[in-house]
Amino acid sequence: MVKEAIVAGRYTAKFYQKEYPKIQILTVTGLLDGTERLEAQPQANPFAKAEREVKAHKQKEML
Repeated sequence: MVKEAIVAGRYTAKFYQKEYPKIQILTVTGLLDGTERLEAQPQANPFAKAEREVKAHKQKEML
């Protein structure tokens, strides 16, 4: 699998002009103990919040 990942090549990020592997093989153990890390371009805030909606009217009172 590692050989196939290397043969798949690399891609160049548009904004950062840096190359990253197209396929990366990582293990859960390596990710959890910090010995492996995903090589990827920085992302915009993945936790961005949606805009708050403005309510047009208030709820009418119940009977």
